[in-house]
This record gives sequence, structure tokens and C-alpha cells, in this order.
Amino acid sequence: MIRRDHQHGAILVLAALSLIVLCGAVGLAIDAGRAYGVKARLNAAVDAAAIATARALAEGNSEGERLTHAREAGLRFFRLNYPAGFLGATASEPAIDTRKLEDGRWVVDISASADMPTTFMRVLGRNAFEVSAAGQATRRDLDVMLVMDSSGSLGSAMSPLKQAAINNFISRFVAGPGGDRVGLVSFAAGAVVDVPIDKTATRGFDRAAMTTAINRLSAVGTTATAEGLARALAELDAIPSGLRSGLRVILLFSDGAPNVINGRFLRADGSIVPPDGPGNLHSEAGSSSMLAGGRLLCAASDGACQVVPADRRNGAAIWYSSGDHPSVERPQITYLPLIGSGDVPLASHNGQRALTTAAGTPDHPYENTRCNVNRAARNMVENIAHRARNEDIRIYTIGLGSQLNGLEIGFCGYTLAAEQGSALLRRVANTADSDSLDASQPRGLYCFAAEPQELDRCFSAIASEVLRLSL
Repeated sequence: MIRRDHQHGAILVLAALSLIVLCGAVGLAIDAGRAYGVKARLNAAVDAAAIATARALAEGNSEGERLTHAREAGLRFFRLNYPAGFLGATASEPAIDTRKLEDGRWVVDISASADMPTTFMRVLGRNAFEVSAAGQATRRDLDVMLVMDSSGSLGSAMSPLKQAAINNFISRFVAGPGGDRVGLVSFAAGAVVDVPIDKTATRGFDRAAMTTAINRLSAVGTTATAEGLARALAELDAIPSGLRSGLRVILLFSDGAPNVINGRFLRADGSIVPPDGPGNLHSEAGSSSMLAGGRLLCAASDGACQVVPADRRNGAAIWYSSGDHPSVERPQITYLPLIGSGDVPLASHNGQRALTTAAGTPDHPYENTRCNVNRAARNMVENIAHRARNEDIRIYTIGLGSQLNGLEIGFCGYTLAAEQGSALLRRVANTADSDSLDASQPRGLYCFAAEPQELDRCFSAIASEVLRLSL
């Protein structure tokens, strides 16, 4: 016979044990939930701090200054994203390790931990949880070429253009030794490398020199876009392959469609002009209706004849037609070359515009008509851009004003929207809405500024996109 008092004692023991297990289970659920919340918040804080640290590497004129700014930014963002005493846990100061790799990338590693006191789990002897988190961010250094139209059509827009480029683009990149590489090319009748890009392991750029060079630009001349783009590509390619940055960029600004080709041209007497190197042939100067000081610029023909030096924005023109300049008889340019300077074909790489041929030579097969020159000017821009993108260079473009999209070129009769300047700049950037998108090449952005006051927005938007890709 079993005594009831013994049964009561057994039930009390079982109840006590069950209560301990139940408290432990409840405590585990509550404290584990709190620990999970601390872990999630700690992860978010570490990730935010890593990104902020990488971005802050753009601040400072020396590597030491950049590292100081980066650490300060990392700590600030960590504290903003992990409030003191969150869920009763105390976080340690994050460990921030910033190092630069041989390929020019910065790598930021951040780790942190937090001690969270338990509540119910103390009954099981567990007084605290230690929660840890780690994050990493990478910043690629940049090789950037800014290519600026400085043609005469800009007029009063030149001043806001310069300020937008300086304040909303140049200012966003890391200057000084070890920083981002930034160079400048400007173009009008010809193209000039105003600020060469650094081609050494020292890297960086001189912000003051860049600002001075931009401020010196003036609105004068025609629109040698192809030559400007070609010189920018040549600058990037001149950096030794082992020293190039992980992200290579060209930003092209223009307020009009290209109208100049760069090369050497065949005259009727079999001579090549210019005789001592390439020149720029302007498609829109060559009509017998155009006057200069009471004299006809060219003989009555449809051929383009104004050639200017290729290495300056507004060089004095050399005239190659009969009876056109200081009473000197010069044979008219008859044929255009197959290949322009820099081995850039005059014909489109994707059949966008056809050029008329004539009985010239294999090297100079195209007839010298002003329409041929204008079409070749557009083809060459797209050809150079295609070549650059094949090298994994991203191209961004900015267009300004209503004349960018004008199609009233009487000697060529463009009527299609595909010939508008905006369409051309979209192709150059290989934007998602381009009519010739090449999915195998990097995509860029095109920004249109209807008025000069909108240039700030465009330069800022593209700078932000470039910096986003650098992370």
C-alpha cells in the first residue's frame, strides 16, 4: 500500500523541476529574442559604419587625413545606428581596419561586440550573452577624365557650366597623393589636354590646378567632339596597365552635335593636307554664301574646306580651296580618308550613317561633301565611345540647351530624331534607353539640362553615380 504523503512529496519535486525547466524555456525564448535583436542591430551598425568609412576616404588632401576622416565617420555612423544601452546591451567601440591593396582598392573591415545581461536565464546560471558582428566594404579608386565642350555656342552658359563642373563634380573626388586620378580635356575647333591625368603610382590630382584650368575656358570655336573624346581615351590608356584604377570613367559634356573630323585629307593635285600632321576639318564652314571680311571663305562648292590645327581649341584656319585666301590658288580638298587620326574609322561601327564614296584612293575613298564630313564627325564620336567601352570604361554624358536637338542642317537634311544631339549622347553613354544599346558593354547615364541652371543637378547626379559604383 502506497502512502499518500509520499505521493504528495513526489508531485512537489516534479512540479519544482517542471517549473525550473519552464522558466528556463521561457527565459531562453525571451533572452534569445533579445540577443537576436541586439545581433541584428549590431550587424546594421557595423555595415553602416563600414560603408561610411569607405565613403569618407574621399575626404582629405593626404592619405593620413583620409584615414583620420574615415575612422571618425565610421565611429559616428556606428554610434548613430547602435544607440547606447540598446535592449540593455553594452557595445564595445568597433575595431576599424582600413588597408589599401596593390590594385588601388581600399578595404575596410569593422568588427564590434556587445554584452547583453540575461534576465530569466540567470536561473540556469547564464548571466550574459556576448554578441558579435563584422562587416566589410571596398572602395575602388578612380581614373576620371572630364571632357568639356567649350565651343562658341555656349556663350553666357559658360560661367554656370564651369561652376557646376567645379562645385558638383571635381569637388567630389579625392585630391592629393594616393587619391583619385582626374584629368581634363576641353574641345572646340580642336581639343586640348588642359590637365593631364596622373600616370604614376602616386595617383591623385591637384584640385587647385583643375579649378584654375576650368575657370580659364572660354566659349569660342566649333565642336570637335570626336577629338576631345579621343584625347581623353588616350590619357586613360597611357596609364600603365598595372597602375590603372578599378573604375575608369569619362564624363562628356556638350551643347551641340559634332561637326568636325580629325585627319589628313587628299587634294586634287594628289597632295595631303595638312602636310605635317592631322588637322580638323569643319563641316559647317564651306558654303560660298559665307563671308569673312567681304571675301568668300571657300570656292562655290559643296566641299568642306576649313581646316584648323588639331591641338588647340581655336586655331587660325587654313583654307584649302581655290581663290579663297590671300589671293593664293590652292587645290580643293577632294577626298576624305578611310581612317582618321588615332586609327578611328570615318564610317560608323554599327552602320548608323553611310558616307558617299568616289573614285579616290583606297586610303581616301570618301567624297568631300559637307554632309559626308558632318556624318563622319558623328560616326567618329560613336566609334571612339564604342572602343572605350570595350576597355570597360564607363562613359557618362551631359547635354545642354535646345540647340542640342536641332536638326536643321540644310546641307545634310537630317530629319530623324536619331540625329538629335541627345540621341547621340545616349549612344555614347550606352544608356538603357539608347537606340543602340550594347548589353555586353558597361552602361552609363545621360542627363539633359534644359537651362544652364540645371547643370548643377546633372553634374551632381553623375558624380553620385560614379561614387556609388566605387563602393
